[in-house]
Amino acid sequence: MKLLKDRFDTLSDAIIAIVMTILVLEISIPSSMKGLPHLFEQVALFLLSFIIIINFWYHRFQAMRATDKTTFRTFLMDVIAHAILALFPLATKMLVEFDVRWVGILFFGGINLLTGVLVNCMTYELAMKAVKNSPDKGEEAIQMFNDWLNRRAIGSLVADIVLLAISLCFNTIGVYIYILMPLLKFISNFRHGRAMETAYQEGQSFQEILKQRMSADKNHSASSSN
Repeated sequence: MKLLKDRFDTLSDAIIAIVMTILVLEISIPSSMKGLPHLFEQVALFLLSFIIIINFWYHRFQAMRATDKTTFRTFLMDVIAHAILALFPLATKMLVEFDVRWVGILFFGGINLLTGVLVNCMTYELAMKAVKNSPDKGEEAIQMFNDWLNRRAIGSLVADIVLLAISLCFNTIGVYIYILMPLLKFISNFRHGRAMETAYQEGQSFQEILKQRMSADKNHSASSSN
């Protein structure tokens, strides 16, 4: 499955590049000054979609670097996630042009939600595979890691659902509410990625990095409860 993983990684980069190009091409140039507010809205939605796609790409990259091989189930989820991701240009266009705003928000939010669920499932499967193949694995450590991954995935899912619900309830400004969560995820991914890159440069393995992150999250939860 290593060859399949490598080839699909290349295809993934190409798909994302095409999607981003289409997003730019969908921005229409106004013919007068009156069209500038509409142009700014389109640019804002493009930047929002760009950040969401970058978050997807980076989250997938972190999951795939856990192992040099994939599984067929992970590959299938990866294919479905990219198929849904390719609908982002259509969803963005609906947010701008469709006259029933909540329909566009639901379509856009549904794509964001489904891709998030799929990439979290991929992360879970590949990370659990890496931990189970670790030489110092133990039943207690595997269970702790399983619980930790589930908590993070459920937290992300709940946040996306709540954000979608708020946007649907206040659909006049709902599209702008979407700006906050992707930005926060982007900042969080950047901080975690920088920490992981430093750890890799120091010679730590993927399993060691995960143990440190689990310990840090556990200590943070304990201090918050106190």
